[in-house]
Amino acid sequence: MKKNAKGFTLVELLVVIAILGILMASLFPAISSAILKAQTTAMASNGRNLFLGITGANTEREQAGLPTVWPQTVKVDGVDETDIAGQGPYSSSTTYFNDLFCLSGKGGAAAYGSKDWRPWVDVDISKLSGSGVPGFSGGQLKADNVGWVILGNVQAGIDEIIPVLVSRNVNYKNLKTDSYDGTGNDEIKCGKDAGGDADTPFGSKAWVLVRMDGATEVINSRYSRLKVIYKNMGFNQEALENKLQYLPTK
Repeated sequence: MKKNAKGFTLVELLVVIAILGILMASLFPAISSAILKAQTTAMASNGRNLFLGITGANTEREQAGLPTVWPQTVKVDGVDETDIAGQGPYSSSTTYFNDLFCLSGKGGAAAYGSKDWRPWVDVDISKLSGSGVPGFSGGQLKADNVGWVILGNVQAGIDEIIPVLVSRNVNYKNLKTDSYDGTGNDEIKCGKDAGGDADTPFGSKAWVLVRMDGATEVINSRYSRLKVIYKNMGFNQEALENKLQYLPTK
């Protein structure tokens, strides 16, 4: 006695595939949004840890009567030439972070990863990367491994609302450093085509900042305007002897 084997017809399979396609298309924006949120949150945490490492090192150095480890873009009189603060002036964030993590071998510094390796900051070097920015794997630090642009010439008394670290995909050249009246509302675009150093970590979708007070924030591209970035607050740093400026990654 024969049994009738019954399965899906070609039409039924095509209907199922079409339904799955519709479901995937409807869920894609939500999935993409969730992925972006997870990536930006992780990058913001990295930036916060990096900021805390730098400020922690500065606290120790201040107690010892030593200058800051924030990067300088101009030569500062009276700076101890054996300190990282005396190794500048810096022209890029990559060069600065290379010295901050003692990867250049200057001053007889021990090699990265050896038992005697002593970076200037107590923070893992992996915090420089993340979200599509490949991590450091040894040797000299490359611009490709640095996901951050850092503000140079940071001094005591600068306004807390100013970002000191920003993800490299933002057009940092259009951010305000010396003064802002709180009314201008220019768009600050992100992505390499818009003036960022690279498309990674977040392309034109968003960027991350760490302010001078240590607060982190993810700026979605649709809200990336001066009033949002500076929270409708004005500031004036024009009296600073050394002008603030962001150091490119390259």
